[in-house]
Amino acid sequence: MTSRRALIPCTVILLVMGSSWLQAQENVLMKALRDELGRSMEKLQLDGMEKPYYVAYWVQESQNLRVAASLGGVLNRGGGSSRSLSVQVRVGDPGFDNTNFFDFGEMRSGVVWTGMPTPLPLADDYGELRRQIWLATDGAYKQAVHRLAKKRAALQNKTRAEEVADFSHEEPVEFRDSRPAVELADAAQVEKSVKELSALFQEAPHIFASHVRARLRSTTTYFVNSEGSSYVQSEPSARIQALAGTQASDGTELGDFVVEYGRSWEDLPDQNDLAKQIRGMTTHLDQLREAEDIELYSGPVLVEGQAAAELVSQVLVPRLLGQRVPTLDNPMNERFLQRSRNPFQDRLGARVLPRFLTIVDDPTMRRHGPVPLLGGYEVDEEAVRPGATTVVRRGILKTLLTTRNPVRGVPNSTGNRRNMGPAPSNLFVRARNGMNRDEIKKELLSLVEERGLDYGIIVRRLGNPHLKLSRDRRADFMMPGSRERSRVEPGILAYKVLPDGREEPIRKVTLSGVSESSFRDIVAASDTAEVYNLEFRRPDRSFSPLFLMGTGGSLETPLMSLVTPSLLFEDLTLKRPTEDIPRPPVTPPPSRGQ
Repeated sequence: MTSRRALIPCTVILLVMGSSWLQAQENVLMKALRDELGRSMEKLQLDGMEKPYYVAYWVQESQNLRVAASLGGVLNRGGGSSRSLSVQVRVGDPGFDNTNFFDFGEMRSGVVWTGMPTPLPLADDYGELRRQIWLATDGAYKQAVHRLAKKRAALQNKTRAEEVADFSHEEPVEFRDSRPAVELADAAQVEKSVKELSALFQEAPHIFASHVRARLRSTTTYFVNSEGSSYVQSEPSARIQALAGTQASDGTELGDFVVEYGRSWEDLPDQNDLAKQIRGMTTHLDQLREAEDIELYSGPVLVEGQAAAELVSQVLVPRLLGQRVPTLDNPMNERFLQRSRNPFQDRLGARVLPRFLTIVDDPTMRRHGPVPLLGGYEVDEEAVRPGATTVVRRGILKTLLTTRNPVRGVPNSTGNRRNMGPAPSNLFVRARNGMNRDEIKKELLSLVEERGLDYGIIVRRLGNPHLKLSRDRRADFMMPGSRERSRVEPGILAYKVLPDGREEPIRKVTLSGVSESSFRDIVAASDTAEVYNLEFRRPDRSFSPLFLMGTGGSLETPLMSLVTPSLLFEDLTLKRPTEDIPRPPVTPPPSRGQ
């Protein structure tokens, strides 16, 4: 079978900054950062105000290539080079400083965006780099002293409910990525590939909407802080996705996706493999148009493969992150952000899973068997060396994945700061005494018989909230937590399992009432686990406290790898989607040439 590498010409478009140029540029950029950092720590102080006790700089240099096509025609293409600077200034002391505080007045005035990434010149100009770093640091410092005063005023007549420090002590780290710079693939070749794959949907007239998108990115992050830590770390990534949607005869909307991730274009499956996946998706969607519905089902459900990983990602992973809810300027606004408080922060030491399940996050792992893992890194955004973190051991919640912003019960960072907040890397759900495929299906049918049901349910694919042709984000944007907390994406591939073992496809199902507590009702898991790569996107990111406060760091969406067994739930509720069903098209789709 032809490899993806064989499809790429020997001459590729190099990054705008070649590797030798990058080394020289690193020296100039890092010198500018270090010099301005030293000057800021020595001289940055307003009359009568406190000096910074901590300053950190992040600079991200990125190369991007994006191509989208539909039915063989290019929709858009773009890319280019960018360099951006983020600054974090902390005033006060690690026990109490200007962070972990949110001022709604700043949000209304626009000041809240101070400290968010700002563009830097691409040119190798030491003087101009120093000037831009100086301006950004000045703005971040002025905002820091303003916030510290506001925070003190807000707490003047209060007793703090939790005496948790605002910043943790971590050992200084220096790291230089030794890997060579990743080269972006030839833009013409990527465009050709995307166009050819999108043209495959012309063979499927029952597909009403479709597109194929490719995105390649090569990012290098430069970091220095006033504690003596520094790093230069590369994070290349490549993604290709195909989305398709159709409707059943009654108007029910059906959709599915094919998505592949890698560190480079060469890592992705070759053209033949991708074409096979896309054709399989269109065939499956055509079959679903004629599949039967279920009105309501409550009973044992086996969630396999991709569906198990998506369910863990959408429901459980957000609960494993230790993120502070900030102090607010006005008590009347406290309910606004308290909705984002993680209930697991009050459950350290409690049982949150069955005793046969353990969850470990490990950025140092590179492979699971023969399959590469994409969530690893050498240092996190705050220059903390990560290691394996056992979050749940035999069902008991031991810790949360955290940054240098401590949370109650977790005073130090686990080395999981990514995308401005805590994020998983390579997350392993491990089962003791797992069952093989036949045994776990037999256990499902045993539970069905015990409940006196006519059939059980197997779910093999779930939707992804960020891989859909159309999304209604209005309610999510207006209020954090406005979506039903337990809602997960509909099942794309689900089956009735009859007592004799036969399987019958179900058109589309909604998993109702699923929450983190549902995972305590898992009664069995498989003895094998599958790797599922995806992009980590923070829930309710538009109103994430870290996003609003502009804490500095990367805005790039990180990759994560989930290694998850199939999971047998003793009791879940599934039903038909309850949203309004649009009417199907009045006339059939036109044939080619019409």
